[in-house]
Amino acid sequence: MPIKAKRVAVIGAGPSGAIATDALVKEQAFQTIRVFERRPVIGGSWVYTPHLPAQIPSLRDVLDGNADWAIQVPSQLPAETPKSEAVNSHQARYSDTAQHEHLHSNIDPFLMSYLNYPFPEDISQDIREKYGPEAPFRDREVIRQWVEDIFVRNGLEELLELNTTVEHAEKKNGEWILTLRKDGPGKNQWWQESFDALVVASGHYNIPWIPQIPGLLEYDAKFQGRVTHSKHFRDAKKFRGKRVVVVGGSVSCAEIIHEILPFAQHPVIASLRGPPLPAFGWVPWTHPHIVVKKQITKFDPSTGRIFLADGSHLDDVDHVIFGTGYTFSLPYLPTVQEKVKNAYRRLPDVYQHTWYIDDPSLAFVGMLGGGFTFRIYQWQAVAIARQLSGRGKTLPPIKEQKEWEKRRAEALRGGKAYYSIAPNYEEFFEFLRGIAGEPVEGTTGVRLPPFDKSWLQIWAGMVAPKIEFWERARKRAEEAAGTATAKL
Repeated sequence: MPIKAKRVAVIGAGPSGAIATDALVKEQAFQTIRVFERRPVIGGSWVYTPHLPAQIPSLRDVLDGNADWAIQVPSQLPAETPKSEAVNSHQARYSDTAQHEHLHSNIDPFLMSYLNYPFPEDISQDIREKYGPEAPFRDREVIRQWVEDIFVRNGLEELLELNTTVEHAEKKNGEWILTLRKDGPGKNQWWQESFDALVVASGHYNIPWIPQIPGLLEYDAKFQGRVTHSKHFRDAKKFRGKRVVVVGGSVSCAEIIHEILPFAQHPVIASLRGPPLPAFGWVPWTHPHIVVKKQITKFDPSTGRIFLADGSHLDDVDHVIFGTGYTFSLPYLPTVQEKVKNAYRRLPDVYQHTWYIDDPSLAFVGMLGGGFTFRIYQWQAVAIARQLSGRGKTLPPIKEQKEWEKRRAEALRGGKAYYSIAPNYEEFFEFLRGIAGEPVEGTTGVRLPPFDKSWLQIWAGMVAPKIEFWERARKRAEEAAGTATAKL
């Protein structure tokens, strides 16, 4: 049955929230559009938070899947309450971001941009030095500002409530009732608002995922501060002279290793469970000051020794950085959150990573990966806006949607494999374009173009600058080692 929403709420003012808001406004079908962002500035996960102490408040909660659960809401609303650690702490609420000093995009700016919102040409000095003057990467602040500009240039900031957290969202009598908390000077202000539909664009880079490894909790308790996650990597200088193990084979792990190489004790140890990302292959790990080891199988808290799958071990380790990704968390949606906890690193009961199967008035933007981010967010956003206006193509029957999820879960279980749209990029883009259909004549609704196969060529070629950088770094280190040997 088609939805014809008039009041829509968007959670999050990052890249996915910005384009979701843009699509809803351009559809010209909604009386009320409200956007809620818990941070004080626009940008979502691209907001740099170096002033917030970075650490995991409870490793046990992270491992047990209890890191981010709903807080107590006042019994009567509206209300005003004093600030508290449980409610306002950025660590307890995991509101700090994964941005570090030299973080930049990894995707070609053309593929990352939205229709009519191209990326700026600005290339930072750091990126120029690493990848050359034609580098297809952008500094974190350039991206954050680009997101903000989407709001500002169209007057969308008038729809936005910053410093405002959605603490509870529940469907009652056909309406989504949102319980909201504004973080004000010295106090929290609470109230409720009602909507016909809810678009979740709060991202999935908030809660670190760390594998269960025997002895890890006890090791962390004895050697406090030694175990961390890539989310909390801020700069390389703290690793000066330290023996470091980086766990994981993602591009973020490779980048962190190369960030700390000039400072850390050599060799830096890369612990990989299997082959690294196929797009980059083994090139990032061939540096002479990097030693690749098998996955960690056990931590010994009594000695500090770390055991590996090949039977070897490591002693005198100063830091273990887990670059093992993230898990989903939606504490303000208790029914969904309970399902998330009982699923392995995926968003259950969601069709095509976009629509809540039992109630498509709840939709998601940006809860996927595998490439073409952010561009795919716009296809999601337009399809959702068209659906909520009652103008889009009808979604398949619920039975068919559930079958899609069942097949995917059986084949891929969870994690990146599940929520990645690779390698079926064209199929997913075209599916969303088909659901969206054409905009209504006389409106400013967005017309989605067909998938262009040349985008795949751009995608395939964008890894070259990074590979070349890693190869140059390897050669420089080898030449330096050769010079030193010759002098001896």
